[in-house]
Amino acid sequence: MIVLRSTDVLVRVDPGHGAEILDLVELRTGRQLLGRPPFDSTAPVAGDLDEATWTAAYRGGWQVLFPNAGSACRVDGHQHGFHGRASNDPWTVEALEESSAAFTWSGAGVKAERRLRLADGGLAVSVEVAAEGERVPVVAVEHVALGPELLDPEVSLELPNARAFELDEAMGPPVPPADATPWPDVRLRDGSRERADRWPLDRERSRLFCASDLSVGRIVVRNAAHGHGLELTWEADWLRHVWVWHEVRTYGGPWRRQAELLVVEPASVPHTLGLAAAVEHGQARLLDPGERCGYALFARPLAAGEDEGR
Repeated sequence: MIVLRSTDVLVRVDPGHGAEILDLVELRTGRQLLGRPPFDSTAPVAGDLDEATWTAAYRGGWQVLFPNAGSACRVDGHQHGFHGRASNDPWTVEALEESSAAFTWSGAGVKAERRLRLADGGLAVSVEVAAEGERVPVVAVEHVALGPELLDPEVSLELPNARAFELDEAMGPPVPPADATPWPDVRLRDGSRERADRWPLDRERSRLFCASDLSVGRIVVRNAAHGHGLELTWEADWLRHVWVWHEVRTYGGPWRRQAELLVVEPASVPHTLGLAAAVEHGQARLLDPGERCGYALFARPLAAGEDEGR
């Protein structure tokens, strides 16, 4: 386990399991902004996993989903596990300092580099990927789980101009519906609408939706009662969508109807159907041999009243 620290934030990273960020702590207040599931996770497992195995080892926090995201699938003879094996494989530590680190991972014909740097009161994350030998399709998603510091007693969401619609993990839709509604309303699968920018924690809820074709890569999650929050900004030329999954005490199984999580996910595709569906609908990024591409994100804790109404 690796700990990075600045004067403002502390980050804990596990290179042995997806180089996932398990903690993002605002040192001024001691707030742990990332969320946790309500169960003891199994030991980390590498490789292309099914959803049940991936979920059993899930510890919350922040993962990169690559080269697949969402449903397991098969593309060009290659099996891709749920959420992509980069999210749960070991990564190699290439550089490490007090407030920065760099990691690399290779698999499925691609190589990825992930850099973390604490600066300007927050956490900067950059990702660069390249094809290693032949043309390779990929999708990418940043999977950021937020917890009770922001959800209790009520959470609010701020998004830029977007069209929003409910997703089904098995059915999609694979492309934004023509009647997707302007945020902050969300078009539900039954054709009705729901306002989704605010939700109290005392009401049970499970909702997965996408805000598509973002004008700017930015989402702000705030504790609606106390005002503090987290701003996540990113380059939206590749990550043009954001998935939002809000789960409040509805899922059984290992979740035991106790989970209280909000997962915000800047995404390169507007659905969770996996790489095969992205290829079918012309949404996957096709990397030619030697071609490199990437993106950057910045996560910044916000004090009460900071940047409100921006």
